[in-house]
Amino acid sequence: MAVLPKIFVRKWVLLVLPLGYLWFRLVDNLRLEWSSNPQYSYGLVVPVLVAGLLLRRWHHARQISRDDSAAGKFLLPALLCGALAFFYLPTRLVEEATPEWRPIQWLLGFETIGLTLYAIYLAGGKFWLRQLAFPIAFFLVAIPWPTLFEAPIIQGLSRMNAGMVVNVLGFLDVPAIQHGNVIEVSTGLVGINDACSGIRSFQSSLMISLFLGEFYLFNWRRRVFLIPFGFALAMLLNIFRASLLTWIAAKKGVSAIAEYHDEAGLTILLVCTALLWGAAWLLNLRKKSAAENPVVGKNSRTATAGENIFRRANRFGLILIVWLVAVECGVQLWYHVRESHLQPAASWTVSFPHDNPTYQDVAITADDHTLLQFDEGQKGRWREADGTDWQAFYFAWHPGRVAGYLAKRHTPDICITAAGLKQIGDTELTLMTVGKVVLPMRHYVFETSSGRLQVYQCHWEAGLPADAYTAEESARFNLIRGVWAGRGNHGQKVLEIILAGYDNADQAKAALEQRLNQLIKVEN
Repeated sequence: MAVLPKIFVRKWVLLVLPLGYLWFRLVDNLRLEWSSNPQYSYGLVVPVLVAGLLLRRWHHARQISRDDSAAGKFLLPALLCGALAFFYLPTRLVEEATPEWRPIQWLLGFETIGLTLYAIYLAGGKFWLRQLAFPIAFFLVAIPWPTLFEAPIIQGLSRMNAGMVVNVLGFLDVPAIQHGNVIEVSTGLVGINDACSGIRSFQSSLMISLFLGEFYLFNWRRRVFLIPFGFALAMLLNIFRASLLTWIAAKKGVSAIAEYHDEAGLTILLVCTALLWGAAWLLNLRKKSAAENPVVGKNSRTATAGENIFRRANRFGLILIVWLVAVECGVQLWYHVRESHLQPAASWTVSFPHDNPTYQDVAITADDHTLLQFDEGQKGRWREADGTDWQAFYFAWHPGRVAGYLAKRHTPDICITAAGLKQIGDTELTLMTVGKVVLPMRHYVFETSSGRLQVYQCHWEAGLPADAYTAEESARFNLIRGVWAGRGNHGQKVLEIILAGYDNADQAKAALEQRLNQLIKVEN
């Protein structure tokens, strides 16, 4: 028994080490999204499902006729492998500065999966590549969709869900009005997220459908059938769930949703999974009997061919190890040099106007903590002497990777628009100075039934020069800036102020500049 580990170490360790490191980097990059974003929390189980599918395929492949001879032509796969390995350098360079940028996560995923598939091709030829390609590529379902595609899909599905819930409540003689993703009932406003639109089930149902199709080794027609069936099932169940919770809010108050929220969500997830599994089981009964009786084939690989394969795989593994070490050393050296030139910046905090008799603290909910995971947070509202209404939100993140990711997640053009308000015009950037601190205030204007809302949001990063800010936080600009200026993880703050009663943007800006001198307290 002691001989087997020695053989494994001698023949495969050079291949397992670099691939294991790549998979570690990929999982570690996505871990924050999985743990902090409920929409992608299912990603935590995807690595386990991948391992299960690999074992399933391994067992199946050993029972069918095969030819284990080495593949004949390696030129095209080798060129593709070389391109993937080369592009790991810019991917890793950008990931170190902006790990939350989703296109980088996809590039890292493609590179890791592609290099793994090439290693399988070297070691097992086309047969094992065909057998293991889908289980390994299945990991892609755990990578968050790029915001460019996700935002319109999520917003559209959320509005559709809210509209259907309003129709269901109308059938039940419960008055309800839709405002974007928010439903107004007699007891208050119910956010479609509070009522659990279950839009996240769109991704999880896709994951379950693809998993079941591979688990039962379906042909492509059955796999394609499971995807829309799973999506329709998830939407139908979540419309029922959202309708039930909104009905409870209308009868018992909006706060009553919390009593049933988690139980309803777990029930819907279990029911959806069970029904999908039942559909896959019925489809499996219709498979041809020939597929259930595979013919065991002989291993046609000769000892010489096997040794050539091991040498080729080890050579590839050794080259990959050298390249990964060079990339990591280069990336760390680059950021060490760039960050050594950063000058310490003055820090600041917010002091809300508690001396104003109209001031009221706004409670920070458990959902706020879960979604943002901030280290400091305040919410408040008050009325100024001129009769205008003000709301302010302040969140701060200490230095660390989580700061760069969570501080950028929610912006007014997404969150306020989701509440049914329409943005007017484009986002404008105004740099406002309080003492030694430069605050990049991004200005949004929204139309409401009672007038316009002037919204200013500041996303401030410690150590970032004033000329690095733009009106719209373009991901492309951020990655270039991050690579040049250093890792964006030195601590971040978000201050958002909503002004009601100012139809003139210039008046709102002047009032804000005056109030900031009282709100902002420069620490050093």
